[in-house]
Amino acid sequence: MLQRFMKITNWRLFLSTLGIVFLSEMGDKTQITTLLLAGAKPMYVFWVALGSATALICTSFFEVIVGSHIIARFLKPNTISLISALAFTVLGLLLIFGVIGNIKIS
Repeated sequence: MLQRFMKITNWRLFLSTLGIVFLSEMGDKTQITTLLLAGAKPMYVFWVALGSATALICTSFFEVIVGSHIIARFLKPNTISLISALAFTVLGLLLIFGVIGNIKIS
């Protein structure tokens, strides 16, 4: 019975994580960048998709490892939310003012 419970719990965790990340990634700057790169190089759409998917997998794995083994031990969830909001705001401002994100595709 415990094994059955673990299997159900694992699938619920997997599906809830999939749904949350899928919804939060829809229409964000990563998706727009991927769309623009694919539009700039339509003959290489497979490689753009593969690069984008691989990057998302690698960053997500890194975030899970760092979040679960380092950050969660020292910071409260509210502090993590505040730091995330500040980082997102700073990156957004840097993009708006052109400090980062100037990609020239030849």
